[in-house]
Amino acid sequence: MEELAQSLWEARMPADPANQIAVCVSKIRGRFQRTGTVGDLILTQPPGYLLSTDEAELDTQRVQALKAEADAYASAGESAEAVSCLERALAQWRGPLLAGITRQAWRAEARVWEETQVALQVKKAELQLALGQYEPVIAELSAFLPEHPFFERPRAQLMTALYRSGRQADALRLYRDTSRLLDEALAIAPGAELQRLHQEILKGALPPGPEAVRTELSAAPPPSPQPAPESAAPPSAAPAGPCLLPSDIGEFVGREREMSDLVEFLRPAGRNVPLVELVGAGGTGKTTLAIHVGHQQRVKFPDGQLYIDLRGLDRNPVRPEEALARFLREMGVPASDIPDGLDQRAEKFRALLTDKRVLIILDNASETTGIRPLLPGTDTCAVIVTSRSRVASAFSTRVVELGGLSTEQALELLHRGAGRERSAAEQDAARRLVAYCGNLPLAVGILGARLAAKPHWTMARVAARLADERRRLDELEHDNLAVRTTLELSYDGISPGAQLLLRRLSVLAVPDFADWLARHLVDLGGSAAENAENLVEELVDARLVEVRGRDVAGQLRYRLHDLVRLFGLERADGAESPSQRRTAVRRTALAALTGADAAHRAVCGGDFTAVRSGAASRARAGHSPPHEDADPLHWYEAERTTLTTLVRQAAGYGLDDIAWDLAAVCRCLFSTRGHHDEWLATHQDALAAVRAVGSGKGEAALLLGLGDLYIDKREYTRAAGLLERACATFTAAGEDYGAVLALRRAACVDRIQGRYERALERWRDCLPVLAAHGDLQARVQVLRWLGLTLLELRDLEGAESYLRQAEEAARGLLGRAAGQMRLALADLLRARHRPAEAEAEYIAGRERAQALGDVSGIGYAHFGLGVIALESGRHAEGRRLLGVCRESARSVGDPLLEALGMVGLSAALGHDGRTQEAERLLTGAAAIYHGLGTPVRYARCLYAHAELLDRRGDAGAEAAALRARAAAALAGTGSALASDALGPATGPYCPPVL
Repeated sequence: MEELAQSLWEARMPADPANQIAVCVSKIRGRFQRTGTVGDLILTQPPGYLLSTDEAELDTQRVQALKAEADAYASAGESAEAVSCLERALAQWRGPLLAGITRQAWRAEARVWEETQVALQVKKAELQLALGQYEPVIAELSAFLPEHPFFERPRAQLMTALYRSGRQADALRLYRDTSRLLDEALAIAPGAELQRLHQEILKGALPPGPEAVRTELSAAPPPSPQPAPESAAPPSAAPAGPCLLPSDIGEFVGREREMSDLVEFLRPAGRNVPLVELVGAGGTGKTTLAIHVGHQQRVKFPDGQLYIDLRGLDRNPVRPEEALARFLREMGVPASDIPDGLDQRAEKFRALLTDKRVLIILDNASETTGIRPLLPGTDTCAVIVTSRSRVASAFSTRVVELGGLSTEQALELLHRGAGRERSAAEQDAARRLVAYCGNLPLAVGILGARLAAKPHWTMARVAARLADERRRLDELEHDNLAVRTTLELSYDGISPGAQLLLRRLSVLAVPDFADWLARHLVDLGGSAAENAENLVEELVDARLVEVRGRDVAGQLRYRLHDLVRLFGLERADGAESPSQRRTAVRRTALAALTGADAAHRAVCGGDFTAVRSGAASRARAGHSPPHEDADPLHWYEAERTTLTTLVRQAAGYGLDDIAWDLAAVCRCLFSTRGHHDEWLATHQDALAAVRAVGSGKGEAALLLGLGDLYIDKREYTRAAGLLERACATFTAAGEDYGAVLALRRAACVDRIQGRYERALERWRDCLPVLAAHGDLQARVQVLRWLGLTLLELRDLEGAESYLRQAEEAARGLLGRAAGQMRLALADLLRARHRPAEAEAEYIAGRERAQALGDVSGIGYAHFGLGVIALESGRHAEGRRLLGVCRESARSVGDPLLEALGMVGLSAALGHDGRTQEAERLLTGAAAIYHGLGTPVRYARCLYAHAELLDRRGDAGAEAAALRARAAAALAGTGSALASDALGPATGPYCPPVL
């Protein structure tokens, strides 16, 4: 663990590195789980972790295996096969190793692999020069050298390739550039090898190499290579058979791993015909990649490269009989000798290909029966099938999946189409363009072509046009290419039920979803779960929906590409009425409400502290929770964005009662996990809906929720205004229970702003109403707040009375309130100087908070444990725990908790004699408290600072000024209790957990 921490943070070690590493490991494990990784790759093995690679494929292992294979081929004289292995090995690099990471611990390993990359490139170039493959050497080393400028061996090889290609001037220019680079950067001259080579080129004395071999991308077929040893494999022969491949693109962007896999999978395995299925959504570049690899592999399949577009998604696909007839004619069979029947044509085709080296590309396949007759019978041939679904899995063991490009690859594709200078001048606009395209290669390529055709257009102008979702698909058309047309082919090929589900998902517009959503978006009847799963899988098979992996609740999650969603919206506009959509949203929102209600009860210990519309009761009567087999809190965490979206959709369709009930029931969940953005969005959307229909009760419930939000965000003045309005609106609607819920929270603001008398009076007024309505959690909360406030005012007897009442009332109560009760009792015990008992209660409270994911509760527990450690003389442990408290506060954006941790840390540092650091912390905490409008806590910091200055003995005037400011802050509260109980004469004070 120490080695991990040192390598990660070096000199900037956090307070609790073990905890931070555990958090990172948890996130990495979650990422592995979401991507479908088999097994647990990271094992906990004290005192650290073990990375188990038994079930994983590492690119480093693959490089080593390919290097060993290349060495074996080279030793056997099979140079072409060795080059192929080295090419696949080098394809594992997709940029500098550990780019952007500067940690010293990993530099040595990164350097080793950089040296390995250079060695592989040098070996490959050496073999290519021996084979006369000068053009590939020039292309590859010209790109390689800027990344590795000071390696002289590759420069010598590039000079040799340039000279033997008839480019003597370029070879000499490269030497001059190299000499200048080495002199300016390192103040050295080129090495002996480069100098010797330079002289040989000047004198024309460089020994000639093999005759140049033209690359497979040239227009004319390449001539025969140099004679190879008898052991060399036939693939080195020149292509002689028919080439039906469409033209290749000049420069290919990205897909290095996929190309490497395709090339490897096409190699004969000695048993079955090598068949690779290239699968991906429309527009991901399957055809382009297959054709590109086909051109690359022409020399290995000299007897022919056959290509046919089967048009599997068209209304009139190519029949296998027709495809076979075309292939037979191209292979030289006269029309009169082509049999009539499918079986006979397939037999003749297989016989013709026996022992020949032919590559077959079957593009846009849609069904197994259309593929089988077109397959050869011997493993000397190979087949690439492209499809939007896995149609060749019955006889293919190799599948290469294509998704979108990375952002950098998409930008490179755009640069090549629109012009690199143009893109460089508008980098931000270029990034917006590829984002609007969702990194889909077809869409990015269309934009590049449009920009090339419109040199007077700026990228910013095009980005502004694409920003309008209603016209985005219109903009993604050029000549005979259109994203909409590609999506139509997939849409037309699925069932009406799947089409309906796609439209409804597009209307709902959730970032991702689980299959429970489908059951309710589409009224399936019968076995709804099974039918929903079938429809979702149909969309997955058509590549209209992507699988994201499993979420924290164990559900499979799916997503729509943004362009697919816009296409689905277009189709929904013409196919469904608003009332049909409203019914679907209502059904789905009610189902979600049952799930959120179950999670709310788990956190609150029951249906407490929320005023409801009654929609949840109707939902429970008609729906079972969508997460019957999952932890309700894990389900909430996975569906948080879906819940937020459903509130917005319900509000938009006038389902005000569902909208505000769903928002209200999520309030406690948002608070526990610190999800402020979702909290605000749901309440604002629902508030607009209830105001539109004049629902006073709904408006008051949402004002209460917003007031709670701003207390959580520590914006107390804003919270007070909302809570007072909520209380008045509840009262006007005759809702005494709701009015008391708002009043109890308004009293919390009174306390934090120093109005102690008012806070205590309000809480006491709340208790009878809460008891009458049976809200156990709210009653326990109020009793706890009364006790903690009196504890803060040093009335230990009064505090204990209320806290023991709260403890008794909370017996059997589960959820967040139970954990908070433990923390409050720990504060009392600490004030009573019973540290062992207090420590046990803090630990119990921390365990409750951890079970609910209550980060603030965990932070407060660490504060209390840290103070006890300090008071017990365990100063190092105290500093560590208080540091964890501060980090917890920062993780959820809680400045009040952060300031509390800073006050505790200042006490620890002051005890250790680190006075200046303690002063800085107190000054920072005081600034936070002052900014939050919490005068009593602000005054405490000033008094504590003054005491530190007293210890120095040389800052009496400064200490007096601090005390004067503290007294003024206390006086400003107007509270006699604050001035009397918290003045300087009371001695040092460490505030209790809130």
